[in-house]
Amino acid sequence: MPAESTQRLHRAQAAAPSSSVGPESSPPATNTISRAPRVGHKKSRKGCAQCKKRHVKCNEEAPCSNCVRHKVACSLAGGPHVTREDAKPRPPSVTSSSSRSHSTSHKPGDSSRSTSPFHAPYAAITGSIDRSMSEADMTGARALDVELMHHYMLHTKYILFQSPDAVDILRVWQEETPRIAFRHEYVLHAMLGFTALHKAHLEPERLPKLQTFAVDHFDKAFRLYREDSSPFGVDNAEARFVFSWLATFFSFAIPPSALPIDAMAELLLLIRGVEIIVSSTWQWVSQGPYAPIFARNIKDGITAPPDAYHSLEGIDMGLGHLDYMIGVEAMLPEDRRVCVAVTTELKRLYDGVFRSPGAGSIAYILCFPTQDSPAFASLIKRRVPQALVILAHYCVVLDVLNTRWWMHGWPARVMTDIVSSLPAQWTQWIDWAVQSILIKPHCPISSDGLLI
Repeated sequence: MPAESTQRLHRAQAAAPSSSVGPESSPPATNTISRAPRVGHKKSRKGCAQCKKRHVKCNEEAPCSNCVRHKVACSLAGGPHVTREDAKPRPPSVTSSSSRSHSTSHKPGDSSRSTSPFHAPYAAITGSIDRSMSEADMTGARALDVELMHHYMLHTKYILFQSPDAVDILRVWQEETPRIAFRHEYVLHAMLGFTALHKAHLEPERLPKLQTFAVDHFDKAFRLYREDSSPFGVDNAEARFVFSWLATFFSFAIPPSALPIDAMAELLLLIRGVEIIVSSTWQWVSQGPYAPIFARNIKDGITAPPDAYHSLEGIDMGLGHLDYMIGVEAMLPEDRRVCVAVTTELKRLYDGVFRSPGAGSIAYILCFPTQDSPAFASLIKRRVPQALVILAHYCVVLDVLNTRWWMHGWPARVMTDIVSSLPAQWTQWIDWAVQSILIKPHCPISSDGLLI
């Protein structure tokens, strides 16, 4: 057997090609297989998020052909900016981390561990407001806080509540809310901040100072609220419930930094956060001091004056054409679905407000839409014509609350922005809404914040 193996080895070596021919032979040649030159291709640098997630090439159109074929919302046409599953988080640079460490606590929305549903909309609404204070203002801050607390106790009826026939509800806001504020500092700051705006409304000569203090108080309130990582429970349910409504009213009362349409989109997101808080705290709040509010199904707890609910001529004509309007031009399937759902809910809102006087409320009007709020807000920000037409008709309902000092002027400002943003061929769809809001007698505001 060894002899046979040796013979096979010699035969294999003899059959193998010699590795060299002579002393001047070139180095052994490698396996050279001729290959065609590599053809370059255009890489998709600006492709949509959906194609990047699927690792496919995007044609970078809006919407791209892949998303159209798969019937999904393309990020280039306003769809969601999903992240790739294999995306790795980028470590923060030394420069960025150091700059964040030197930022002041007055800057809104600067908490990376925030779980608050309010902080992003609040930061967008108040982002450009001057927060600088003089040394004299900072020295007198404590005295002003006492003045604001006194103002709240005297004018609770006009600050938060304007229903004279519900003494039990007034007592809740006037007595229980300060008691909660003393136990939860973020509620105290929110209450003082909102009261500062009401005082500025009554004393316009002090507006710059009071507005600065109001924003400063709410900056602190949002920061403290974010830092409270405790789960919902009996100890904090009432505080979070009160804070969510104070944050809502404040966001309407403060002059927005963004354009009216963009600010309205942020408010829809913020109020969506209110709905989350209310639903999460209901089981505790409804059994405590705020039970009278829930006894009226909360929607009547913060109720608008009955005479504010009035019948408008042409409601059926104004709403009847919205379904047809949505189908006038091509839309992404998801965008169309959102507009149809919001329109259906808007019709129910009209029925509750205008066809049943006294049955609606502030909460009922503000908490719209209850479904697809983020998607509808995105359509508004993108200035999708169908969404703007729907928003214009929502402003007609919002105008019912125009008697409130914190709401006064909002519907008209948003409607004016819609008129200037809509393409000419779309303005015919909002004629009735424009007439209902912009073409009507001017109503002045009395000293207590009500229309006269």
